[in-house]
Amino acid sequence: MIPFLLTMQIVEDNLSDNYQNILPYNTNLPVLFEDVRLFRPDRPISSQYLYVLSAEDLILLSPVLQKAAFLISGKTDFSQFPSDCCGLFIEDQADSLELLLQVQDIFEKYRKWNISLHDALETDNPLDRMLKNSRPIFQNPVFVHDTAFNILAYSHHLPGMAVWEQNPQTGQPMLSLSQINDFRVDYEYLHTLTTTGPCIYSAEQRGYQILYINIWQNGRYEGRICVNEMESPIRPGQLTALNHLATLIVQALRNRRLVQFNQDNNLKHFFNDFFSGKLTDTAVCHKIMQLLDWKRNDSYLCLRLEAKQQDIRMMSSAAAIGHIETQVSGSCAFVYKNGISAIVNLTHSCTSIPSVLSSLAILLRESLMIMGVSTEIRDFLLLPQGNEQADTALNLGAKSNSTNWCFRFDDLRLEFLYQKAMENYSPHLLHSPELTRLKEYDQENNTELFQTLKVYLALERNVLQTSKKLYIHRSTLSYRLERICKITNINLEDPKERLQLQLSFYFMELEDQTLQD
Repeated sequence: MIPFLLTMQIVEDNLSDNYQNILPYNTNLPVLFEDVRLFRPDRPISSQYLYVLSAEDLILLSPVLQKAAFLISGKTDFSQFPSDCCGLFIEDQADSLELLLQVQDIFEKYRKWNISLHDALETDNPLDRMLKNSRPIFQNPVFVHDTAFNILAYSHHLPGMAVWEQNPQTGQPMLSLSQINDFRVDYEYLHTLTTTGPCIYSAEQRGYQILYINIWQNGRYEGRICVNEMESPIRPGQLTALNHLATLIVQALRNRRLVQFNQDNNLKHFFNDFFSGKLTDTAVCHKIMQLLDWKRNDSYLCLRLEAKQQDIRMMSSAAAIGHIETQVSGSCAFVYKNGISAIVNLTHSCTSIPSVLSSLAILLRESLMIMGVSTEIRDFLLLPQGNEQADTALNLGAKSNSTNWCFRFDDLRLEFLYQKAMENYSPHLLHSPELTRLKEYDQENNTELFQTLKVYLALERNVLQTSKKLYIHRSTLSYRLERICKITNINLEDPKERLQLQLSFYFMELEDQTLQD
């Protein structure tokens, strides 16, 4: 259990309900207390406790040689108080024993609150319970929202608070779009997105102050806990209490994700159904994104891994999945069909594609695996297509007889286009008829016009470099180009025609490689 230790400010806040004349002394010192004790000069002093004594007994503090905290009742001569100690002086008529009992009640109040927060961690709705149990501590409405202004939990809602609407995708309450837009153009609000620790948001926009604390995970803003000052004034000691509440709410959010991840492998089943086309409900997708703290328009990368040897495929899967999720932050890996699929949220993990590939190099080499890599995906709902890209890159790379371990779709895009085109057409129908005619002319006349045009386009029509590459004079090159244009009737000044010709050359090369294999 994470302990909650009281500060002198919390004690002062609670005592102010009963006493009007409280004078703090050195209360800015960072002193935390486990409990309260009645001061006795014959017993040792501990910094873990707050000690209660009367002003008449103040002279007995002179032997105290260490820093300590005291609560003194009655009119006090400050000159008798040790300068390195802190204290609260209750100048109202107060009996020391009665004061002790009141402070004990304060400690008990916060002790029970802390226990209730930890007990809530074991329930199905920890956030709701935490906030409802926190109502006596803050004496104002408390709620938690995420980065999209979805209300994750709240203690209660009062008239005069921001109006909440129902999110059509998640069914949760959320701020209205008009209010969200108001916040987005409010300079004070934009500044609050950078703060750490408890802070106060002014009453200028809402008409009441808001005590808030941002939720940060891995350096990323994940949401906010708010206390609306509507039923009672915000007290300084509540900032410490809010900081403690935030610690346990973050833990509750993590626990909830872990539990949901582990229930029948829901996450793995979701991605298997999502990738295979069995699941098309976008509402479920949005719930998974919320569970993972991912956003629809984050940048994603899909990976597809398979073992080179069938007999070690399943044996290596579990180890490979563990390695991927350990080495690549923001990743989720799982068995899919005859291999492993993985998703990396590049935005969430603040990483790059080269870094991801570098971190998996050892796995690929030592596990005798090869990997296909998708292009960068900027929409969560397009991840099934990203997985297909990665699978296509893997298969094309495996057929290439390359010694590489990793194949990127970005490097194999033309091969993919050729493969898709061949599903409907004979390879010969993908060739440019002009090139076919040129090739036949070379065979009949023992010329090299086909190769000349290929090199000329590959070198971006650079006459000097083309002449050197073909070992011919520039005048000879000019003559050949004139012959090519006359025979084929192509316009080499047209960029679209040049692109079509270069694609045809490339497809012819792929066809020749296929025939050789």
